Formats: sequence, structure tokens, C-alpha cells
Amino acid sequence: MHTRSTDRRDRLFLVSALAVVLFTLLGAACEDVGYDRTLKANTVKRRTHSLFRQGQMVYDHIPRMPEKWLRPIIDAFVRRIHEQCALSDVFSVV
Repeated sequence: MHTRSTDRRDRLFLVSALAVVLFTLLGAACEDVGYDRTLKANTVKRRTHSLFRQGQMVYDHIPRMPEKWLRPIIDAFVRRIHEQCALSDVFSVV
């Protein structure tokens, strides 16, 4: 991507960085409640997808996800955000 405005470039980088952080936290929340077991490609004990990738996969499943699975993930996600002081400050402004 090319942009002449450095301010616009910086804003785009900020949005991108926030997206990476939020997807990673969503993946961690998914792991907290055990939903990551349904995302694994095989039956190994260790993690097969990064937290970022798990977050992307869960985000894609959210529209079709039953409430009984979604509620614990969202609750864990909110807890994860509140644990991060910097994110709490950023989102308190929004």
C-alpha cells in the first residue's frame, strides 16, 4: 500500500496493531475456556495454531456460534482486556 500522508500511514499502522492485539487476546480467551480444542487440526496436546490465528478463526465463527459457546469466550475476552492496563486505557476513551 502506498500513501503520501504520514499521518494516514500512522493511523493505519495503529489500527493494524490494535487488530493484531485484539485477535491475539481473543485467541487467548478461546484457549482459557477450552474452545481451542475444536480448532486444532489434529489431536496433539500442544498448540497447533498461534493465538492470533485462533482469534481469527473464532472471529469467523462468531456469527454461527451458539450462545452457550460464545458467552464464555466473550466473558474471558473481556477479562483479558481488563488485565491489560494499556488496552483498558485505550478503550476507555472509545
